[in-house]
Amino acid sequence: MNIGEKIKKIRKERGMKQIEVAKDLETCQSYISMVENGRTVPTARFIKLFCLQYGVEKDCLAEEKK
Repeated sequence: MNIGEKIKKIRKERGMKQIEVAKDLETCQSYISMVENGRTVPTARFIKLFCLQYGVEKDCLAEEKK
């Protein structure tokens, strides 16, 4: 599972829409969509804000080694 898929999973587990996450993190919904769908790699700032906002450890977003 890549980082975007993990972010999407966390968002859905919390019953949130992309637009809600975007507002919380002061970004746009299209950016959240691109991250979740693997079309862009999230910035370090985005990861930090996401983890702080939702109480997630950065390690749990790390990609698993194959």
